[in-house]
Amino acid sequence: PPEVWTAIHDYAEFYGGLCLALGFLTRPAALSLLVTMMGAVYFHLSSVGPQGFPLGHVANYSYDFEEPALYALIFLLFWFNGAGPLSVDSIIYSQISQEEEQ
Repeated sequence: PPEVWTAIHDYAEFYGGLCLALGFLTRPAALSLLVTMMGAVYFHLSSVGPQGFPLGHVANYSYDFEEPALYALIFLLFWFNGAGPLSVDSIIYSQISQEEEQ
């Protein structure tokens, strides 16, 4: 049912964004947000079509699928690269690696 998918989408965006901002479980959070944005791209393309992409003139100078596609690429980058050095994942990994050295 649509209500279930709406709830999954809302939780994925809220908790995924929170985890991504903190750098905690970065790759799973980025993957869930990537799937959400790919769903948004599909929704926009299926509802209005490509709008003459790439050379079409649209009323507000922005294709409807352009913003979710950009976010999807950003989340894809986080999925491949993971968290940075100033993240909770980095702190946890450094603690685990120090325990293994001892």
